[in-house]
Amino acid sequence: MNSGDPATPTVTQSFKTVLLYDDVAWARVARAAVSRIAFECGQTRTSVVPWRADLLEQTRFAEAALAEAVDADLILLAPARTLFLPVWLNRWLDVWATCRTVPDAAVGLLVPPGVSDAVLRAELEPWARRNGLTWLGDLGSDDATVAEADALAMKSDLAWRERAVSPVLREIMAGPAPYRFFGLNE
Repeated sequence: MNSGDPATPTVTQSFKTVLLYDDVAWARVARAAVSRIAFECGQTRTSVVPWRADLLEQTRFAEAALAEAVDADLILLAPARTLFLPVWLNRWLDVWATCRTVPDAAVGLLVPPGVSDAVLRAELEPWARRNGLTWLGDLGSDDATVAEADALAMKSDLAWRERAVSPVLREIMAGPAPYRFFGLNE
């Protein structure tokens, strides 16, 4: 409750994750991983919205999932059995990427130990870059070289974003010069 003091925050942001899974048991593991990661990052309020990925092939479910995912901070794909992205899931991700309301959203992957994620990584990482998303890589990878490569990729992505000129900034820079003689000290 707000005490009326302007220093008292009135809105507490929640970290929202849309979890796309193909196995219920693995979805539970992924959900626990998201909660743990959010807690380690200082997020006390998390919201995990699970969607079974094969349902997104049907239009009505795809639209419902899109409505829930439009304000997601993270899309986490947690396939236990899927080795490549089906066309309909690619299409859903493309629509989500254009409709999202969180500009600094991220995409991550979490596969069970022993399952190869090479094809999924090869598809998702360039897709994330094309759509201006942060690529978190395989959050559960036991392979140190993969984890290190993901960390370096994320670091270079953040450095690129820091130097990039956004469309809004480009519009401001191209606009008219600020008003002259408007301030007291001019």
